[in-house]
Amino acid sequence: MTVVALLLAAMLGALHMRAATAEAHAVASIQAIRIAASIAETSNDDATRDALARALLRSAPTQEAILHRDNASDLVVDSGRRLAPGRHLHVWTNTDAGELETVTDATALHERHVAGLLMTMLLCTGVVWLFALARRGLERDMLAPVERMRARIDRILHPRTALERGGDDELHAIDRLLDELVDLRARHDAAMAEALRQRLQDIARHTRFVEQVGDHFRQPLQALALFVAGMQPGEDLRQRAVLGQMRSSLTRLGELLDGLLDMARFDAGAVEPAAVDLIAADLFVRGRSAIEADAARLGVDVRWRGGRVPLHTDPALFGELLHRLVSNAVLSTPHGRVLVAIRRRGNAIRLEVRDNGMGLEPGMQARVFEEFTRLPGHPGYGLALAVARRIADTLGGRIGVRSSPGRGSLFWAEFEGTAIGPAARHAAALQWHSAW
Repeated sequence: MTVVALLLAAMLGALHMRAATAEAHAVASIQAIRIAASIAETSNDDATRDALARALLRSAPTQEAILHRDNASDLVVDSGRRLAPGRHLHVWTNTDAGELETVTDATALHERHVAGLLMTMLLCTGVVWLFALARRGLERDMLAPVERMRARIDRILHPRTALERGGDDELHAIDRLLDELVDLRARHDAAMAEALRQRLQDIARHTRFVEQVGDHFRQPLQALALFVAGMQPGEDLRQRAVLGQMRSSLTRLGELLDGLLDMARFDAGAVEPAAVDLIAADLFVRGRSAIEADAARLGVDVRWRGGRVPLHTDPALFGELLHRLVSNAVLSTPHGRVLVAIRRRGNAIRLEVRDNGMGLEPGMQARVFEEFTRLPGHPGYGLALAVARRIADTLGGRIGVRSSPGRGSLFWAEFEGTAIGPAARHAAALQWHSAW
């Protein structure tokens, strides 16, 4: 751009001087024509000389007129004004008496040429100055930060040889560092791919381990359960009590094994969600059938809301999450009420299970989703809510609890991007207070 600007400035100066020269030649030609017209009707040399002298007086820039005749000597008429050496213009004009040569003072033309040259030089100087100023600003605003970044990267990659490379060309040094960064990124990608491969192998190995452990433990438990079921204690009350205790212990041991295996599968990353389109009523049917026996035994009234809400999720995992939360609420609310609802919030689906049971203390709420945290009055080993949290994490959602001692609890789970179809025109929030 600087070279183009200099060329444009030089071209502008040349055009200016060329225009000044053309203008001076045009003025001199007009004056020569006027002088030639003054001698058109003269009859002798004296009359011609007088006419030329008078014409020169009226034409200030023209200093001398020379009439070149074929049959006579040249007739020279001088105005008496001195001509600067090398600063005059010669114009030839044909007349009836011969060829007329006029000599015009070109001092003004020379001054205009000098002024044009100075203007061009000043313009070029300004362009060069602006270029230097812009380059200095560019170095300060762009190249200096890039150089500092290059030096920092060089110190990080080569702490021992960074000082030895100070004299290298900056662009070459930056190119070299970029090549090293590309190579470092390639090694990082390769390391990440290897780590991912190792992780997948670990998941597969853990999955096989969990399956093998489950099989090895489940078979003896099932055999023991069959053995206990076949025992006939007769009329001995002590034997009946021991047999009942054995059956209860086997049941709890089976639940503990199932819970541990479920947590192991989730922690190993062996569970992959398979989402499909469904409506909440499909989940409610299976959840109701799985909980109705316990609810009837404990006298709990379970109500279901939001069965028409469509959602896109894994039915098995979501159903398991629903079952664990509802079972927890039923066990916490003997002879009470439980409200189960699925509702939409924008593009999210929110599952809420509310009970009017004894509620939870603040300290218990902080660790209710941890392993082996047993709620008051609950049988088992405290793994149900820990597995529920892992299910929510696997489905990409959040889970939480809001409770007040003596006023019941609200367990909720929310999943972004699970809702299907456009959002409802009105809010789909449930009327909790009227339901209770």
